[in-house]
Amino acid sequence: MIYTLTLNPAVDISLCVKGGLTPGQINRSYMTRTDPGGKGINVSKTLKALGMESVICTAVAGPDGEKLAGMLRNDFEVISVSYPSGNTRTNIKIAGEDGVTTDINAVGPLYDKNAVIRLQNHILENLKAEDIVVISGSAPAKSPNAIYADLIRSFRTVEGVRVILDTSGSFLSSGLEAGPYMIKPNRDELGTGPDLVAAGKEAVKIAEQYGTCCLLSMGKEGAVYADPEGTFFSSRAHEVKALNTTGCGDAMTAGLAYSLEMKMPKDEMFRLCMAVSAAAAETEGTDPPSLERVRELLAVPICGQ
Repeated sequence: MIYTLTLNPAVDISLCVKGGLTPGQINRSYMTRTDPGGKGINVSKTLKALGMESVICTAVAGPDGEKLAGMLRNDFEVISVSYPSGNTRTNIKIAGEDGVTTDINAVGPLYDKNAVIRLQNHILENLKAEDIVVISGSAPAKSPNAIYADLIRSFRTVEGVRVILDTSGSFLSSGLEAGPYMIKPNRDELGTGPDLVAAGKEAVKIAEQYGTCCLLSMGKEGAVYADPEGTFFSSRAHEVKALNTTGCGDAMTAGLAYSLEMKMPKDEMFRLCMAVSAAAAETEGTDPPSLERVRELLAVPICGQ
């Protein structure tokens, strides 16, 4: 089973604006939609589109948190706890037809140690050998830097459990020290810029230094993959018409989890991650890509593998 962990979820409100956002002017939206949001939740949505079930693990707060939990339970198995105060955040995403998305992310509830420990224990009660835990996104405000590192160490006490970490900053650096099976940062989180060669060197360095697999996503520039066994892949992204780039990295993380669960060869895993990420760019809001479109893109050769 795959468990996706989102400690700082959101209610996402997506607005589509013709021509893109114009600061300082009145911008009129031609479409508005509300979706459950948060990186781990996006991973679960993509996994479901690929035909694979997962368990969403999250912590919510206030009336918006209850609304979010209700939305999730309509489609997923959910393990959730409540923070004692505050309100789950609402994020605004403004997408233009030029493929540029502007995100306005609110601040959610503050970190609560007891709530996180309760959620951790609920997950541990269910974990079995060979399960996969995906830890994604930001942590609540005032969280300790080692919050994800501590969670990784606790999940790894169950033999054979593999943890995929997709976060940034101090949460990523401390999390690496705890030995996740795989990380999925983007180029901004590692500071590599758009250069595939530089990104490849950084991915190899991480794989060698920490003994973890590294898939580094680079938006329209593509992605690189390196692991401790010396496997290396690099490719430009598929050429697609991007409607909303929010969630493309989460779709790629879902591709990793799906591939591990299905025991796919590494080259097929990389191709799936490239296809599912590109398909996600073509969707509106935080909709997952369709399985049909993913299959179409899998048939298109990628450049540079």
